[in-house]
Amino acid sequence: MMNLAIFCADVGSIKKNKFGWAAVLSDDEELSGTDIREFAKEIVKQIEKNTKVAIGFECPLFVPVRSNPVFVNSVRNGEGNRSWSAGAGTGALATGLVEVLWVFNEISRILGKKPQAVFQWPKFLDSESIFLWEAFVTSTAKGAGHTHDALSAVTQFKNSLPDPMRINAIEETDVFSLVGAAALRAGWSYDTSILSEQCLVIKA
Repeated sequence: MMNLAIFCADVGSIKKNKFGWAAVLSDDEELSGTDIREFAKEIVKQIEKNTKVAIGFECPLFVPVRSNPVFVNSVRNGEGNRSWSAGAGTGALATGLVEVLWVFNEISRILGKKPQAVFQWPKFLDSESIFLWEAFVTSTAKGAGHTHDALSAVTQFKNSLPDPMRINAIEETDVFSLVGAAALRAGWSYDTSILSEQCLVIKA
């Protein structure tokens, strides 16, 4: 595999131990855990080794922008019967948004600097940046725990290399990027156009 570490977090209640994460490193070593602090620390370790890092979160990271009010909260193109606006989706969206921002801030705190976030694979390859992506783990891929789901997503990402964009599972022409808003708030981006940019969605 290229000099790339792929991380993914399955978001959930920290207090109730419903958070899990997994990673596949450049040497194919697999890591996993349930501590969000360790998740951030392991990401920093890879950044400090000058390894390129891709970070995914299993929650809706962007929502569609529609002109017809009937469809403003309808499924994103490619979601199937698991809409971002259904009960589970909205819960994951809200939980994920605050956990994403916490992870960004914690990485910056440990590193002592703020990385640049990007959503486009070619730009990521040509720059010192962090690639952000959304994990979409289907019911058939879900396992016994949150770390299993995160590992399913990173494995699918790894298998899509060298061009993960070719298996993007959701395509929307106009979006509001929640992860873009988190990146702006954390200082990982200063370009407000990121709010209208869709990230890659890997479906496992």
